Amino acid sequence: MWSRLKETLGQKRGLYSDLWHVVVVLAVCAIVLVFTPAPPYIVFMGGSIMVSVFILPKIRRVTGYIYSLLSWIFGTTAVLVMIVYAVKAAPPYIVGDNLVLIQVEVLPGINMKPITIFIFAFFLWFVFGLYTPSSIRRFEQMLPDIRRIMYSVAWLGVLASGFELVYHIVVWSAALSVQGLQNPDIIVNPWPWRSMTPINIVFASKLVVLVFVMSCFIIDYLKMIEAGERTLGRRE
Repeated sequence: MWSRLKETLGQKRGLYSDLWHVVVVLAVCAIVLVFTPAPPYIVFMGGSIMVSVFILPKIRRVTGYIYSLLSWIFGTTAVLVMIVYAVKAAPPYIVGDNLVLIQVEVLPGINMKPITIFIFAFFLWFVFGLYTPSSIRRFEQMLPDIRRIMYSVAWLGVLASGFELVYHIVVWSAALSVQGLQNPDIIVNPWPWRSMTPINIVFASKLVVLVFVMSCFIIDYLKMIEAGERTLGRRE
């Protein structure tokens, strides 16, 4: 009992030491921000790199929770962006216009369209969600035939979204040549289906790119799972 308690306290002592290092890095970043003219986002990126390279690999008990936390944060961000700007939509309705025609300052000096924030947040939610220990364990326990079906479906997603990418580039270019050198964000595809509301081309194109990249990531992810199983099989 005493040996187990001592072992637990020793592990926690190491965890607290690593977390203290994180606090030190954050304090250094705060000092740099206060006493130098360095842009905040550069300081934030530098601090994040220092933490991820030198500290996080040592905190094995925390990294799984970090992936889950990041997944929840980015997933919530993506949902909130869509809800907020869907509520703000006003007639005449063009799908995606209110997510494309405005800019949001996400960091000092960095502006993004809401649709860009959405696709970045949605992709990071998707990626970090798959990298949580529970997700990796589920995919490793999945039947190989099921993984092969998912692999095939992912390639189908690449095929379908790849065509849509080419289609949107052609429509976008043709519309720009007709309207002249004006704002490319106002290009609209008026012929999606007969009964559908016209769709903003930038909005549709970014969603298609999101599907394309997610399909490619799933292919790579499944190959990673397969490679891990083969390596484990050789060791056994």
